[in-house]
Amino acid sequence: MTVSIRTIITKCCMINNMPSHIFSDEDLVEQIKKGDDKAFQQLMERYIKYIFNFIRQYVRVQEDVEDVTQDTFFKIWKYIKRFKKGMKFKPWLFTIARNTALDYIKKKKAIPFKDLVNSDDENVSFEETIVDNEPLPPEIFAQAELADEFREVLSVLHPDHQAVLLMHYQQEMTFEEIAEIMDKPMNTVKSWHRRSLSKVKDKLMHRKPL
Repeated sequence: MTVSIRTIITKCCMINNMPSHIFSDEDLVEQIKKGDDKAFQQLMERYIKYIFNFIRQYVRVQEDVEDVTQDTFFKIWKYIKRFKKGMKFKPWLFTIARNTALDYIKKKKAIPFKDLVNSDDENVSFEETIVDNEPLPPEIFAQAELADEFREVLSVLHPDHQAVLLMHYQQEMTFEEIAEIMDKPMNTVKSWHRRSLSKVKDKLMHRKPL
């Protein structure tokens, strides 16, 4: 692999708006399978900022986040031929990213692993599975000052709950896709979403005016 992953991490995590792309994720995957390194680099540039921020919900040290991000994309490159036609690339990518982050945590013991596997899975009420009719406003991600506040609020949530909000609102993933990535029942994911959304809204409503 001729692409310098760490160089792209450093470059892309400073970019707010990535250029538009002609090829779909799945088109690029097919090119990568044929040995096209440029297609792999384009796919990395498309997602590396989001994967970096996603992994940061689990891993706190900047250098370690970079390492786990690098490991994630190395695994993508190594196992790309296992990606089959008809699959969606984004859930596959985020599944690998989460598993790589959890492997890091188990090895480093950065967060007690029991805190990750026991994140209020039990006793999910019906009410908590109902999707909120007033989701997060899109300006939270578009305006830098609100995005900073949003990240600060997210930091108090459980890592899995942070990840659910980021995947649902930033990546526009369905609850079904997120449940597949998290390896949890969809009702559990909906419950995490509703609880986390309530906390975030409450914190943002009581923020001080800029």
